[in-house]
Amino acid sequence: MQELVAMPRDNTCRLFRQGKCHYGTRCKFSHDRAPPGSRQSVPESRTKVSTPEVSRQKPQRRGLQQQWNEFIRQASTGRYRQGREVIDRFFSIALQLTDSDINASQETIKSLATDGGLLYIRDVAERCAEAHQASVATPLWHSQLQPLFKLVIHPRIVDSPLLEQEVAIIYNFLVGIGGSRMKHIFDYVTNVLVSWDGALTQSGSKMSAVELSLGVLSKIIDCNTSNIINNLFSVVAERFSSMVQESVDISDEFPKLQAQKYLDYIRRRLGIGHTIKASQQKSTAPLNRAQFTLRRDLPGVLSADGPRHDNDHEDIANIQILPTESEIASAREVYLPTNDSSKFHIEGIRGRLDREFRLLHEDTVGQLRDKIRVTMEANRNASLGLGMPANRDIRIYNYGNPIVHDVQFGKHDGIELVIQIPQPVNRMKLQSRKQWWVQLKRLQSGGLVCILGETGSVLFFVVAQSTLRTSDDKRLVPRKKSKGPIDDAEETLSLADDDRFSFVNLKPIDVAPQALIDTLGWLRGSDLSHRRYLIEFPGVLLPSFFHTLESLQKMSQRPGLPFTDLIAPTSSNGGIMNVPPPQYATRADFSFDLSCLTDGNVPLSFSTRDATDPGKLAELSDLDRTQASALLDTLSRCLSLIQGPPGTGKSFTALKIIKVLLANKKKADLGPILCVCYTNHALDQLLEHALDDGVMQIVRIGSRSKSERLEKLNLRDIARNVERTRSEKHSLWVYETALDENEKNLGTILQSLRYCGSTSVLKNHLKNFHPQHHNILFGQDIDEDGYEIKNDRKRSLQNWLRGDVPSNSTARPIEDLLSARLSSMTQTERRKLHEYWLQEIRDPIANRIESETKSYTKNRKQRDNARNNIDLRCLQEADIVGITTTGLARNLDLLKKLRCKVMLCEEAGEVLEAHLLTALLPSVEHAILIGDHLQLRPQIQNYELHSTNPRGLQFSLDVSLFERLVNPPYASDARLPFSTLETQRRMHPDISKLIRATLYPALTDGENVKQYPGVMGMEQRLFWFHHEHLEASATSDAVDTSHVNEFEVELTTTLVSHLIRQGCYNSGDIAVLTPYLGQLYQLRRRMSTLFEITVNERDLEDLQSLERDGPNLEDPSPSSRHDASIIHSRKTTLLENVRVATVDNFQGEEAKVIIISLVRSNRQNRCGFLSTSNRINVLLSRAQHGMYIIGNSSTYGHVAMWSQVLSMLRDGGNFGTEFRLQCPRHPDIPILASDPEHFLRLSPEGGCNRRCDRRLDCGHTCISRCHSEVLHGAVKCLEPCPRPKKGCDHPCKLACGDKCQPRCNVLLENINITLPCGHTKSSALCWETQSPSTIDCNQIVSKVVPGCKHTVKAPCHIDVKDTKYRCSARCDDPRPCGHTCRSLCFQCKHREEGEIIGENHGICKQICDRNYTSCRHSCTSACHGDVPCRPCSAPCEVRCSHSVCSKSCHEPCAPCAEQHCASKCPHTQCTMPCAAPCDWVPCSKRCEKELDCGHQCPSLCGESCPDVKYCQKCCSEDVKDREVDFILGMLYHEIDLDEDPCIFPDCGHFLTKSNMDGLMDMKSHYEISTAGDPIAIIGSSSPFSMDEVKVCPTCRGSLRNIARYGRIVRRAILDETTKKFITWSTTEYIKLATRLLDEKGNLENAPVTELLDIDATKNKGRLSLAKSRAMQLNVIRDFVDQKRYKSICSLQQQISSFRNRVKREEQPLQRVADFVQHANRQQKTKGHFVFDESVIQVKGQLQAAVLLLKCESIMFLDFIRLYRQSKRKIEMKLDLSQYLKDCDTLIQSAEATDHPRQQVEGNVYFALFCAISRTLNAETTFISKGSSSASPQSRFDALKSDAMAHLEKARAIIATTPSTATLEPEVTDAQTFLQEGTFYSTVSADEMRSVYRAMAAEFSGTGHWYTCENNHPFTVGECGMPMQLARCPECGASVGGQNHRPAGGVRHATEVEELARDVGRLQI
Repeated sequence: MQELVAMPRDNTCRLFRQGKCHYGTRCKFSHDRAPPGSRQSVPESRTKVSTPEVSRQKPQRRGLQQQWNEFIRQASTGRYRQGREVIDRFFSIALQLTDSDINASQETIKSLATDGGLLYIRDVAERCAEAHQASVATPLWHSQLQPLFKLVIHPRIVDSPLLEQEVAIIYNFLVGIGGSRMKHIFDYVTNVLVSWDGALTQSGSKMSAVELSLGVLSKIIDCNTSNIINNLFSVVAERFSSMVQESVDISDEFPKLQAQKYLDYIRRRLGIGHTIKASQQKSTAPLNRAQFTLRRDLPGVLSADGPRHDNDHEDIANIQILPTESEIASAREVYLPTNDSSKFHIEGIRGRLDREFRLLHEDTVGQLRDKIRVTMEANRNASLGLGMPANRDIRIYNYGNPIVHDVQFGKHDGIELVIQIPQPVNRMKLQSRKQWWVQLKRLQSGGLVCILGETGSVLFFVVAQSTLRTSDDKRLVPRKKSKGPIDDAEETLSLADDDRFSFVNLKPIDVAPQALIDTLGWLRGSDLSHRRYLIEFPGVLLPSFFHTLESLQKMSQRPGLPFTDLIAPTSSNGGIMNVPPPQYATRADFSFDLSCLTDGNVPLSFSTRDATDPGKLAELSDLDRTQASALLDTLSRCLSLIQGPPGTGKSFTALKIIKVLLANKKKADLGPILCVCYTNHALDQLLEHALDDGVMQIVRIGSRSKSERLEKLNLRDIARNVERTRSEKHSLWVYETALDENEKNLGTILQSLRYCGSTSVLKNHLKNFHPQHHNILFGQDIDEDGYEIKNDRKRSLQNWLRGDVPSNSTARPIEDLLSARLSSMTQTERRKLHEYWLQEIRDPIANRIESETKSYTKNRKQRDNARNNIDLRCLQEADIVGITTTGLARNLDLLKKLRCKVMLCEEAGEVLEAHLLTALLPSVEHAILIGDHLQLRPQIQNYELHSTNPRGLQFSLDVSLFERLVNPPYASDARLPFSTLETQRRMHPDISKLIRATLYPALTDGENVKQYPGVMGMEQRLFWFHHEHLEASATSDAVDTSHVNEFEVELTTTLVSHLIRQGCYNSGDIAVLTPYLGQLYQLRRRMSTLFEITVNERDLEDLQSLERDGPNLEDPSPSSRHDASIIHSRKTTLLENVRVATVDNFQGEEAKVIIISLVRSNRQNRCGFLSTSNRINVLLSRAQHGMYIIGNSSTYGHVAMWSQVLSMLRDGGNFGTEFRLQCPRHPDIPILASDPEHFLRLSPEGGCNRRCDRRLDCGHTCISRCHSEVLHGAVKCLEPCPRPKKGCDHPCKLACGDKCQPRCNVLLENINITLPCGHTKSSALCWETQSPSTIDCNQIVSKVVPGCKHTVKAPCHIDVKDTKYRCSARCDDPRPCGHTCRSLCFQCKHREEGEIIGENHGICKQICDRNYTSCRHSCTSACHGDVPCRPCSAPCEVRCSHSVCSKSCHEPCAPCAEQHCASKCPHTQCTMPCAAPCDWVPCSKRCEKELDCGHQCPSLCGESCPDVKYCQKCCSEDVKDREVDFILGMLYHEIDLDEDPCIFPDCGHFLTKSNMDGLMDMKSHYEISTAGDPIAIIGSSSPFSMDEVKVCPTCRGSLRNIARYGRIVRRAILDETTKKFITWSTTEYIKLATRLLDEKGNLENAPVTELLDIDATKNKGRLSLAKSRAMQLNVIRDFVDQKRYKSICSLQQQISSFRNRVKREEQPLQRVADFVQHANRQQKTKGHFVFDESVIQVKGQLQAAVLLLKCESIMFLDFIRLYRQSKRKIEMKLDLSQYLKDCDTLIQSAEATDHPRQQVEGNVYFALFCAISRTLNAETTFISKGSSSASPQSRFDALKSDAMAHLEKARAIIATTPSTATLEPEVTDAQTFLQEGTFYSTVSADEMRSVYRAMAAEFSGTGHWYTCENNHPFTVGECGMPMQLARCPECGASVGGQNHRPAGGVRHATEVEELARDVGRLQI
């Protein structure tokens, strides 16, 4: 059977094959004529918005990529083939790759922008220039030029921020020099189009080709600004224009519209027929506007008086957004265009953009400018107090004397200045100060501030997010706080914590070079006498206007706005304009599918060419007729306006429009729908409604959303999870790395900037640049007059600055001061010169900051472009993109690339025209504005620009684009048609009539509103409560001027409380509105203090269900009945149950009941905000069921709309001075309330004043007043509970309203119940006696827990066999570290069914407690397992009668150098020095001295006498009865002190002499007489000769004060000190050796530098070294840059110091021997101190010698590397004899002391220095005999021979001593160097570190000490006995052992350990 092969589906466009496809590049089918199956079509991958993916290349696509890469490679390497077929294939593949996945498209364009790719474009351009015949022209267009055009205008290419540079390269290349290449290409294109015939229909229609060509031309024009003045482009554009005008084919209508759109844009860019010189004033149409006209002062150079200042320009693109110094100082009026477009100084859309920019700029920045000017004048006149606002139009806060405390830089935040200002509330306590800063919100993050100088300088900043209000701030970041420039104390800097200063972080707004220079100029602090001020503009946030103004400037340069003929027509005669349909809907066969709206998806379509009855759509859908009409009008108008009066369903209609558009999205190729709102709240509502309507592909841009439902739809979250392309990954990595480098560099530069003012920096600067000043201030010993300085040798800089020379003349200029005498300057001149010095230091640093900041800005922009590319791919997958107008302006460049065709704006009547203009992206073909111009207008700050102000009417900035198009300011202006929704479904008819009669005569009421119930608790649903209580005076507590009316606060709060008590209103059903922030604040504060009993929405439903269905009859228990009545009630504040808002923030909202506090009540009848119909409209149209207005009608009656409203209310009986309350249960009782107190008196609980007549659920009578069910259910009955208990006769002791306890808890005594376990219980609770089996026996018994087998004490009823039982015994299992586990058993072991199935003892947290080997201490660190213990850090306890050792315990002690020992008595004394073991025989007689009591001392002769309390005759009975003879058991009073005196240690315990001598083992050190007394010394005292030293047998206290045992004690001190010396020297060696490895690596990685030219100072290039090693190294350093060897030379000095400290003379035993010898000479004594020479530790000396040789050889080898690569040849003459001698000495010493490792190293370094001598042609006398005076060649041969001999010796040692095997590579390296002349180390640094770690293990600090048979010491850890056989690391002798037994020859130095430890306990 043949294998079936699936053929690829033919995706070629059918109409294209027939030559009839009109879609051009937008066709979704392929226009490739390749036969089916010849190539595979790879559709673009589309995935969900949340996780867009990068599609993978298919095999065939990878083949195309390889072909493409080969084409590029061939062109790049010069093998470019110019065949037509090659170029055809090249562009065909390019287009296919671009149409495939993202990765391929990005890589393709990057390759095309290279030199190789551009060769192909150049070839096409040259072919165009040569194409004259049609036969050539036809294939060239089809196969090369058309694919090229499609490629360079492909949406993926032109819209990608990542490819901006590559695209610009391609476009500029297409232009060519002076536009030559562009001319050749487009001349050819226009010729082809002119001669278009049927042969070219395969490429689409002629108009499609025109559209494609114009698209490319428009992009090419934008690639370079100089193109707009090139006449060649104008000629080409005109030729295309004639073709577009000549087209009459109806099938070309759609591409013709697009071509016309491109042409319009090109004309605007080139200025063809549209640009008019700015100086011309032209009226485009005769207007009949009779008025008196004054001369207008135009902007910039157009002004008759010239520009007003340096920021006054006729072109808004040149205007700086923030005011300049000149602008602030200017007194001339600003040029502001009026709303009369005929008077604009620029015509058309650019004039409209100009007007909106200037008015918005004046509204925002203008007020700041004026305020700064007033503040500067006030500061100069000292008439404005700090921190207080000057006037009330816009508030400021003024902080004096700001100082730059620090400058910081972060990769994400950029440069920030930490500013120190005086604390505004320095008298407050810390807590009050913190509350003040938190509550007042001063210096908020993002707030705008500026720094003013007395000279007029102005710098603008924003408060950085890193500013901390208090140290408790969640964003806490420690910052440095310093008193001076070099103090590094860490302390948190905040606004509140310091009582003297506040610290705020400021971020410069402008990071342009000049702005940065100005900022750093402030930092440089030119003149401290110039005072500065920090001005804060509270509530002014820069992003609210800055990005919009920037966008308007960009749009004015490239005015690509759609609908310009509708928004800003150049001519108009009034009337309603005809609005064409959206361009995408003009295709001949296009119609909207409306079946998504119809019930049951009934088929229904709509075409813009055919009329559709709205009634039909209304019948088939849930739209009313006006909504259906508005929807159809919207679909048929490119700029659609929908007016939606309150409650008519604007949002509902908007969602239906979106639904239709999304249903036709693919057909119309709409892209995402851009939904724009002014506020974040409105945007969240719209997007949430879209979610409810089933739209899931939503992306929200911006981080200000408060909606939890939209959290995962934020663009940042989506982009964070998207898969990135290779190009994106690479770009992000490159620029993130660059930003990291910028951050590092700027951190270093800023660090130098911080310390640039220090004295040390200034001193160095003067030394280098002004040496004469340096010598006078810091360095000379004689003054300028030649006199010697006696008193002040180092003249202080501060003393000089404080000095002064009287002078009446002005300060001299700097030029004169630089050459003047310092002592002749006045104090002003000194400070001036000092500041000049500092400026010289700071300026280079500032220049470096400027340069690095430019790099940072560039890299950050590129990084953001890469991120934007990812964002763009996410947005392209969305159905709806939601954004605020401010966010849109911020992201304008990104959104322009999105190609949205539909923009929908809700509440458009509330959006400034400037904001809406920025939302009209160039790609938008359909704009839908939904709003109501009769409701709130846009909010502006400047009343002088307000339409309600007679002076501001001519500007009318607060008139939105929506209102201007619907209701233009002049009758001659054109107006646009709009749709109005007319059926409201919000307000009850009684309420809706208020706005129907005043504003919306056509408004009708829906049927649903007629069924609304009345307001519970009120007789009327609509009422105006009139009062005449005056308002309080205006305050400045809020940002704007505000007002408060205390009476209305109380009455409103009381009315809200009354309504809440009705129990039928949920949270949010009631809203309180007020026009003023001050009243809002007071209302919220008052309501937050009042509490009510309420139910939430779910509880209310349950309660209604309970009332409907009754209680649960299946559970008749009293508790269930009780629960049903009270479970729903809860206590809440009044504020939690109502919404309180200002009128302006409640548009679009609604509530069942609205209560309005009008506030204003004054004798002048000023009504303030509520004088406009727009606000009144919003205020009166929010309520559904009821509305209550509280206010003074006299204040508002003069306003026309209020007058009509009041008239209607009076006519309807809804006006008065008393609220008519109504009790829902007794509606006939009249209740009138005209005062807040009346509510409490007449309706205390929301009903009437009668007593509640309803029975409680328990059956008792309710004692409260008439109230609602909610309050009734919350009443707690306090009567005694009548319900009986089950099983007994005991009464319930609780109140009736309390929940009954399920069991009787009465305690019964003397009942003696026998429990099942056999124990008895004498008392129990009543319910327990009813069921004895339920009683738990609490008798404590012992039980064994299965598994762990612990015996525990537990109550009898506890079953320890239960799996859930947790054994509380201590675990006590052994841990691997040696400790026992101290956790509880259940914490470590998991037990099931009596078996331990798992154990986890966790990390051991006990103290390590391992004994140190060199002292009595143990490790106090937490358990650290196998990690070696840290050195003992306890203070050393070695002491004597002369002094105490001051070192740490682990450091070797210096023996006491005193010559006299303290051990003596009248009969004998020690003749040895203090440090040596005593040579006396202790006296055994009783002390003959008397105590203070007069009796004889009870102690020994030669010992210190004890306290009188130890006198045998006078002591207390307690002392007399102490046991002092453990052998005979005798007490103190039984002892004959003459025969056996007592010894009294410091601890207070005492024993007889005979007992203590036995404990100290005196017989091992002395000959003992028959009486038991010492009579002679046994032999000489040898090291480590003692087994044990005892301590006080009672308390193990110290015996160090006993002179009798001085010989034993001093012997122990020497042994302990020797062990410390061994451990310390090894540790120190390893530290130095490890550091040497680092230094070696640094030199190897350092760059090779040229040797210095020192011919003039070093004998003309001859390097002559003395024989001293130090002198050689110093001369080497002269030939090399001093910094190169600075660090390693410092190390070399440390190694030399270490070598001196480990010499034989410095070791403890040798020093004591020297002390003894010295004492013998001085005192003429014959003391003996003999010890075995093998005890002296020579290993440290050998190691130090090797390390020093290694260090110096590293420098020589590095010098050889430089010497060989140097271009400057130096004749070298060295003598390295001393190195060879030192190596030979090392070898002999190591051999004599059995240290083979050092012996090998000595041989290696001997050979190495021989090789160095040969390399540098050095002389040496330390070589084979007879060779020193021979020829150079003979000497070189001798050196080599000697070196090889030493290397052979080294190898022989290695062969016999395995412990030295690690040195084999070093031998090999030395031999290689000797033979080949090149040194290369084969041993890595890591390998050497491993060797050092192994050496450290030889002396771990803990464990037990051993010595090998050659007396080399080492330690063994763990139990202290060796577990495996090993070799001595020094000599190779056997060490270690097996099974805890040491090997033969190994001696356990027990005496060393025990003596050291016990002597340690003695605290010697």
